[in-house]
Amino acid sequence: MKFSDIKKSAIICSVFGVGLLIMFSISGKVPQRSDLAQLEGAIDWVKATGKRGDTLRFKFQLNDTHLVYHSIGGQTSKAHSALAQDNALISVLYDQTDSHSPPFDENEYHTIYELVQNGVTVRSHQVMVEKYAANSKLAGWLGLGSLILSGFLFLADSRKKKAN
Repeated sequence: MKFSDIKKSAIICSVFGVGLLIMFSISGKVPQRSDLAQLEGAIDWVKATGKRGDTLRFKFQLNDTHLVYHSIGGQTSKAHSALAQDNALISVLYDQTDSHSPPFDENEYHTIYELVQNGVTVRSHQVMVEKYAANSKLAGWLGLGSLILSGFLFLADSRKKKAN
């Protein structure tokens, strides 16, 4: 490996690590239960999206709010079954102030942070808080590992330069 290759790899690794640490610091925060809005009723449609079909987009009947259940919440198949059941009374908690619009979709989607079907909790707010925090911690550890690796690469580059 050339000197410049090691240094470039170290720089790329550092940038990646810093990016993950920034993501760690700003992600994984689920709004307080009291800050979330509730929607209740029958589901109009539900669609599994994403590479593995582990993101659920759905909409209630008689309401134009589009919602999304992210795979971070876990148990996607259980959530899909609950949302797709005919004549089920579904209740969700979501953040009205935060939405995103996926590519090639004109709708804005709000993330849900609790899912209840016919009075039975499918995914609780507390479980979602834990899942999002665990996902965020993973990004933090990966970022830290990447920065440590970049340190070793810089050290290797420095030693090779001294040896030559």
